[in-house]
Amino acid sequence: MTSRTSKRKSTLGSIDIEGSRVSYEIYNGGLGKRYFDKLGQDLDKIIQVDVSTGVTETRGSVRGRAVKLAIEMKRRDIKHDDIIVMCSRTNTDQVIVVLAALFLGAILAPLDPEFNYKEVLDLMKQLKPKLVFGDSRTIPQFDRIFQAINMNITTVNFNPEVTGTVQFRKLLLTQKEDENFTPSFVENAKTRVAFILPTQGTTGLPKLICLSHENIFVQTVTFLELLGQPEKVISFFPISWFLQMILVCVTLERPVTRIIPTTFTERNACKIIHDFSIKHAILGTDYAMKMANSPAVKDYNLNCLRVVMIGTVNTMKHDVQTLRQLMPHVKFLQCYCLTETGCIAATRADSYSKSIIKPQTAIGPLTMNCRIRIVDPETRKGVGQNCYGELLYTGDGFMLGYLKQPDRTKECMEKGFFKTGDLGMVDEDGWLYVKGRIDDLIIIDDFKFCPLDLEEVIVTHPAVKEAVVIGNDKEIIALVKKLNKDVYLSTNKLQLFVRTACLMTISKLTVGDKS
Repeated sequence: MTSRTSKRKSTLGSIDIEGSRVSYEIYNGGLGKRYFDKLGQDLDKIIQVDVSTGVTETRGSVRGRAVKLAIEMKRRDIKHDDIIVMCSRTNTDQVIVVLAALFLGAILAPLDPEFNYKEVLDLMKQLKPKLVFGDSRTIPQFDRIFQAINMNITTVNFNPEVTGTVQFRKLLLTQKEDENFTPSFVENAKTRVAFILPTQGTTGLPKLICLSHENIFVQTVTFLELLGQPEKVISFFPISWFLQMILVCVTLERPVTRIIPTTFTERNACKIIHDFSIKHAILGTDYAMKMANSPAVKDYNLNCLRVVMIGTVNTMKHDVQTLRQLMPHVKFLQCYCLTETGCIAATRADSYSKSIIKPQTAIGPLTMNCRIRIVDPETRKGVGQNCYGELLYTGDGFMLGYLKQPDRTKECMEKGFFKTGDLGMVDEDGWLYVKGRIDDLIIIDDFKFCPLDLEEVIVTHPAVKEAVVIGNDKEIIALVKKLNKDVYLSTNKLQLFVRTACLMTISKLTVGDKS
């Protein structure tokens, strides 16, 4: 792959801000053809290691198994644009399903195994898959759903010990690897759907987002640039999450080893990073804070760890300060991305020093081929630098749309830009800051502020561990978790602390003092 980066363009005093422009090498045939060729160049390189089972697999093994599965799926009449659902805990067989679907030009829809019955039922009605892959935990739920909606769909179980279901490993045994196998050719990779990913963290039912072959390719290149060409990477998130899917594609694009961990605990994370000498980890802010504050950090040598990707919207400056103090040898890269848009802005590993002299809430410059606009939430007029407003996006990372919901897709657009619903700001250097959702803004006496502002003040109190602020136009409530049960913390003293620390006067402040 070759690329050409043009000079960064910026119109900070006006409306639009652009990241660097990159011209990608044109490729034909889609991701299936591309990954088939890429894997063939480094057949003996290790692509994944399962910590719980000890299974270590090469790129050649993954490609060979994926060919067998693709042949079997084709025998079962899976073809171009058919939808395949996968819903299970992370395992080494998931990447085989990813590849096999891409080899056939089919569409893969990975779902979060933590989705409840109502969520999965709604998604199945929309997806209408031809085949479903799951495990012993999710297959029974699928069986109940398919019976309820009268759908006859074959389910394949990753767990080999379960009887009475189609077992994944036995499915592979029905076919031999064909040396003459050729992946399906996907026309127009820019408009053809490769994956359908659900939204995460929504209050209502998840939406289904269609992402093209080109979209995934561009995000993979972006991800590699941010991390700085990693050798081994660990992540604890399910494959239905956008960054996890991109990580899987990174390992298919380049000889990168993905370490598949056990369930996250602070001690497990420290032990795995130590045992495998992992330099790069995708932890998110919550996991990173739990690990950095854990006594287990002192029980293992984590000097190998160099880069950790954390989140944005729920990340406070207190979190960034704490992480840098506890693990000063690690580069903590903030990353702002949505499934609908891909990665919009991030700190890069090779320019991390610039983030040290910035405020802790600074995320980083815009990513490649990305353009944003900051507008006043009410007037919809563009605002200048160092001023918060709603963040709008357009660029190569943009989705094709919400599955079978053209009206909903149209509603989220404004003059060619996607309305993120987040409060954003760009400084004089073109670095992005994000404070949270516009819907969470609290307005009292015509004064607007974000709950994150108050949360950041509260957590600086020496007795406070965490705080969540909610409110309306009459009162504000802070739910506070103390450092430990033995610490004394009164409502009145915390109110006084907040009033003293804030540059604003907030009336009717109510703080919950339950531990």
